[in-house]
Amino acid sequence: MSNAEFPRQVRLLSAGDYRRVFSHADAKAQTQQILILARRNTLGHSRLGLVVAKKHAKRAVDRNQIKRIIRESFRHHQAELENFDCVVLSRAGAKDLDKAQLRDMVDQLWSRLRRKRNASQKRSKPKSGKPNKTRPPESANQS
Repeated sequence: MSNAEFPRQVRLLSAGDYRRVFSHADAKAQTQQILILARRNTLGHSRLGLVVAKKHAKRAVDRNQIKRIIRESFRHHQAELENFDCVVLSRAGAKDLDKAQLRDMVDQLWSRLRRKRNASQKRSKPKSGKPNKTRPPESANQS
């Protein structure tokens, strides 16, 4: 797969794919204009879904431009986002940004998402290799 393509295998295609990300997002990165939700997958590569509502960008040309810029940014950061299903939602004001501003913002959000992913991986690993106990042993509570 060349870096200039956006094949079906790297896209979220079904409503169920979107629903899984919306209901069980592992990470999120956001600004006032863009929100990225992400959930781990077992596919070995990242996938992207886009939601650009008519409510926030009335003209099709504006919606398409937002999607093109986000797709291009995703292609460049895809290798760094290993094993994530990502949904990018545009918010009010996204259409008012120029191309360079939108691209920089989305690039920063991918980096933020990657940092959050790395931080959550470090937190989830127990230090001693033993499971974390949430309660003290019962023998210690008896007096």
